[in-house]
Amino acid sequence: MITETFRVAMLNALRTGPYATPYQTSPPVPEWLVAARSGPGGTYLFISDTATSVEGDTNSAPEGLSEQNSIVAILAEDRADALQFLMVRHLPTTVTVPGRFFPADGMVELRKDGTRMRLTAFGRHAHSRGSIDGQTVLYDTPHPAPNAEGALNWHFAAEERPWVGAG
Repeated sequence: MITETFRVAMLNALRTGPYATPYQTSPPVPEWLVAARSGPGGTYLFISDTATSVEGDTNSAPEGLSEQNSIVAILAEDRADALQFLMVRHLPTTVTVPGRFFPADGMVELRKDGTRMRLTAFGRHAHSRGSIDGQTVLYDTPHPAPNAEGALNWHFAAEERPWVGAG
């Protein structure tokens, strides 16, 4: 059973590719993520990159991981064997995110394998940068996105790791 609230570190195998061809991806690159679930009944899932390089022993997450860019997903299916979430392109008005909101289209599935959670996801994004009160924000843009050379599709295959810095 996956609890309705948690904050965990995950080792992810990230594959990226062109926005318009989500079936084409590069070889996987390891990265550290922070995944968190909250809200009424565990409605929201936050998946955040950490800008922390993967080095050495990956059996445990390094201390000091902090959320940089956060994808928000809303619970879509609460099945006995897995939870499924739908990513959002617009942040719900009552939700705040750790780090910066990262608009995305896609889906996430969470499963518990013994004591560890596994997260699989695929999605894509196209956004433009802006600023509000001196803070950089990302805005969702239509397809094809103007000046969106950085628009990507991506696939996650992540597994929870023990983390001293969780809290």
